[in-house]
Amino acid sequence: MHISQATPARQRLAQAVISWPLVLTVLLIGGLALLPRVIGLNDFITTDEAYHWIERTERFHLALTERNWADTRITGHPGVTLMWLGSLGLSLERFASAQNWVSLTSELEHLAWLRLPAALLQAALVPVGYLLLRRLVAPATALIAALLWATAPYLVAHARLLHLDALLTTFVTLSLLCVLIAARAEHPLRWFVGGGLLAGLALLTKGPALILLPIAGLLLFWQIPANSLLQRLRRALTWYLLWLGVALLVVFLLWPALWVVPGRAIVKYTGEIIDNGGRPNGAGQFFLGRTVDDPGPLFYPVANLFRMTPTTLIGLLTLPLALRRQACERQVLLALAAFVAFWTLVMTLGPKKFDRYVLPTWPALLILAAAGLHALGSWGAALLRWSRRSAGVQKIIATTGALLLVGVLLQPALTYHPHYLSYYNPLLGGGAAAQRNLLIGWGEGMGQIGAYLRTRPDLEYGPVLTALPRTLRPFVPVPVKNVHELDQDTQNYAVVYLESLQRGAHPDIYAQIRQTVPLATITLHGIDYAQIHQLPRPFEQPINAEFGPALHLRGITVARTPDQVTVIPAWDVRDNLPADYNLFLHLLDAQGQRVAQVDLPPGGAEWPPTSAWQPGQQISVPLPLPLPAELPAGEYRLVLGLYDAATGTRLTPTAGPRADPSRAGPDALLLETLVFPADQS
Repeated sequence: MHISQATPARQRLAQAVISWPLVLTVLLIGGLALLPRVIGLNDFITTDEAYHWIERTERFHLALTERNWADTRITGHPGVTLMWLGSLGLSLERFASAQNWVSLTSELEHLAWLRLPAALLQAALVPVGYLLLRRLVAPATALIAALLWATAPYLVAHARLLHLDALLTTFVTLSLLCVLIAARAEHPLRWFVGGGLLAGLALLTKGPALILLPIAGLLLFWQIPANSLLQRLRRALTWYLLWLGVALLVVFLLWPALWVVPGRAIVKYTGEIIDNGGRPNGAGQFFLGRTVDDPGPLFYPVANLFRMTPTTLIGLLTLPLALRRQACERQVLLALAAFVAFWTLVMTLGPKKFDRYVLPTWPALLILAAAGLHALGSWGAALLRWSRRSAGVQKIIATTGALLLVGVLLQPALTYHPHYLSYYNPLLGGGAAAQRNLLIGWGEGMGQIGAYLRTRPDLEYGPVLTALPRTLRPFVPVPVKNVHELDQDTQNYAVVYLESLQRGAHPDIYAQIRQTVPLATITLHGIDYAQIHQLPRPFEQPINAEFGPALHLRGITVARTPDQVTVIPAWDVRDNLPADYNLFLHLLDAQGQRVAQVDLPPGGAEWPPTSAWQPGQQISVPLPLPLPAELPAGEYRLVLGLYDAATGTRLTPTAGPRADPSRAGPDALLLETLVFPADQS
């Protein structure tokens, strides 16, 4: 009796000891997935978040709290899972604020709360994917795939956003893995139910999840064992209908609009696919150095190559080594490859293309790469054994190789945080090459643009213009307006965003903005995301004078009072000035006699000396010229010039209206002829 009680206890202890390495591995994978996905979620705001998903999430949350189920039909994407998770974040934010645990001071902090639940969920589901993979492929392949999944910069980048594609990727992948497990499981019911639940979540996330429906059925028919074709068809169809039924039930239960207005919700769902997905990108596309409507069939292969890490690329290149493995694993790998090809083909057929549209194929690609890397490692291990090195040396080399792989995988996560969208394959030239071939810019770099603008002493002069004003507003303390409003008001700085130039948007507007030298170029990881220009200061009278290539006097504004003339020059700094110059402003009578003058730095007391002026600056400082108490009536000439403050040598204008040197002296500009009455009192 004592022995019969002890034996099960020993077995449970042995099983616990055996499971501890697996538990630690799961925790490690979860930690690697979690940290890059949740740290610093207030880094930047994408265009889609700024213009759509923040507002949609708030409306969805309001509809839920008011139990106005029809109003949960907000968009045809339909984005329901994202808005459920965002609503959870909104509730957490409000609870934390009510408890005085946090003090929300910006839209970015608000966005971070909305992003958090989806980021946490996706991080938690990476180790779940690892556990599923262990049932399909070799444990080493599953481990490498999970590490790739946890650390891939492209997946991490999208998992940090309040957006659809990363959630769609997770749900589609896990559903597919469940189907592949169920096809050969002795008790497949739980796997089909779980896979159907995940498929339902995918359908609730984004319309392209419909692609999963046919490919899952085809793969199930291929993978499920049977004695005859008819039996295979019967078994596959039975289980597929169960899987699909669970998916549709989940869609109905989690989308409240289907409870009250199902027809309208379905019309909105299908309309989004037809109207949005069935047309080219309305803003234009850019591929291989050209602005195009449809980038064509090369787009997704090229985009994927640029988004991959070298490790993933090497794994895919060595995949043929893995296909020599046992038939069961080979079938899984071929099924995943078929899924990648099918999804990519369907997305290629549509005219509207973005690299993120094939993101759902990425975990499958990483699994295939992991199989190649595992096969490569096995080949290396065999080579070590063939070399007849000692077991200790072999173990050291193998451990070093494993640690090196982990270090290589972690490198992008460490060096690109939080700008994971800026990662492009260094083997293809990295970001510098990517910007010549792919459309880049979704709001990245706006934080750096804002940081630069906040250093400008004249930022308060007027609004900032940009093509994506909502993505920049959280970062600057002045109004931000659309570039369409150029010349409609007094403006100060303009941001020329890379994406706009690539698409060839508004060429007349950008040509006008780029007449000035850019003050700064915002570069992240080799990508020139934006150039910051200062817009010319307004003036009433054009002068178009140049003092060499470095300084341009665009025009002036002249204001008169009985005792003073005030000249406001509009200076355009084109290059570095080699010396500190002073400005002279003279008023000459008809005989050339100087009746009033002022000498001062052209920036006055407000600006640094001219040698410190920065190319691209637009400087406009009023220059007061006091008049004599009694000025005879007549015509007077207003002249201006620059001279070296150290030597007194005048700077020669190379263009512009020249004053008569016999009256004004050498190298003076004639600004205007003024007429004064006899009595100035």
